[in-house]
Amino acid sequence: MKKRLAVMAASALLAVAPIATVTTSIATTQTASAAEMSPSQLMHDYYESYDRGNLLVKLTKKTPYLTAYPGETVNSLSKKRVKDITSNYGHVSKMTSMDVYKANDEGRPDFGERLKKGQSLKSGQSYVAALRFTMSGFSSKDDNRYDYFRQTNPEEDLDWMWADSEENAEDVTLLVPIHVDGTKPASTSFSAKGYVNTRKRNSRVRTYTSTGKFSKHYVYGHHTYRLNQKKNIDSLGLCYKIYGKNQWIPASKLSLR
Repeated sequence: MKKRLAVMAASALLAVAPIATVTTSIATTQTASAAEMSPSQLMHDYYESYDRGNLLVKLTKKTPYLTAYPGETVNSLSKKRVKDITSNYGHVSKMTSMDVYKANDEGRPDFGERLKKGQSLKSGQSYVAALRFTMSGFSSKDDNRYDYFRQTNPEEDLDWMWADSEENAEDVTLLVPIHVDGTKPASTSFSAKGYVNTRKRNSRVRTYTSTGKFSKHYVYGHHTYRLNQKKNIDSLGLCYKIYGKNQWIPASKLSLR
C-alpha cells in the first residue's frame, strides 16, 4: 500500500512540474577582411625608427595603391609602369623590381608569404607589393650622405643603406597595398614579333583602330613588326597591336615569331 501511494505521489509531481527546455546557442563566426594601410602608414615605422644623423630619403605614391584584376599574375602586374612615385630628395629613375606578399590582419606584408611570379591574385585577398627603385640626382651640396630603406632579399624585412652625394641609390623600397577588383581588360599585354603573310612582297595590309575602324594606315607584306597587345575586335576576331601605335593587325595576316 505504501509503495502504491509513493508511485501515485511521484506521478502527481511529474504532472505539475514544468518541463525544462535546453536551448543551444550556435555561435556564428564572422571573418573580417584584413585592414588596409596606405604606403605612408606601411613605411611609418621604418622612417620613425631611423636614428642616424644623415638625410633620410622618403618615397611617396600619389595614388596610394596598385590595381590588379582578379586572376592577374604577379609577373603581369610587375610589368605595369608606376609613374607617380616621388621623393623628398633626389630623382626616382625607374622601378627595377617588384614582389607581392599576402597581407596579415593588420594590413602589413607577411614576408614569409611571397607570391611566385606566375601566381594569380585573388579577389577578396589582401596583398602588399614591395616596389624597388633606382634613384639618382642627389645634391652634392655640403657633401651630404643620404640614407634610405631597401629590401635586397625578397624574403626578409627592409633595412637601411646609404649613398653619397652624386651616387645612385639601388633598391630603394616602398611598400604599397594592392586593390584586386574589376574585370580582366579586353586587351592583354603581349610581346612578340609578327611577320606579315602576303603572296607578294610589300603588298599592303590594312590596320585598324581598337574599335575596328580602318586606321588609314597599312603594314607591308614580308615585313616584321613588334607587337605588344592582343584582343578580340568585333568583325575582325583576334588582332595584335603594333608597339607604340594605335594600329591593330588581324591575326589571320600574321605569323608570330
